[in-house]
Amino acid sequence: MRKKAIRILNFSTKQPNFSIEEKSSGFIYLGILYSKTKEFNLASDCYHQGLELMMHENFNYHDNFKKAIETFIKSEDFERANFWLNNLIQRQSYDKKFKKLAELEKKVK
Repeated sequence: MRKKAIRILNFSTKQPNFSIEEKSSGFIYLGILYSKTKEFNLASDCYHQGLELMMHENFNYHDNFKKAIETFIKSEDFERANFWLNNLIQRQSYDKKFKKLAELEKKVK
């Protein structure tokens, strides 16, 4: 079932008629699926692509961002973990819930 979902999401992230938000969401959910199959490097790449698409946009906090940072750590991708953790924590200027991610700072350093 997960393999089929991964195929569908991979296809959907390449569709030109989907919005940036839809593509970003697709990459985030791909990251979740790859994490569940213990493919942390692939998950890390998907989370990164999803976040990168929305880098210059404001968006609301979601618990999946914590999963993304934890996946960067599991895949030993500390550069991405630091970059995205700092980027997301700064977003508390418009959504205080991003402050929840500060607890991960000690795991990244």
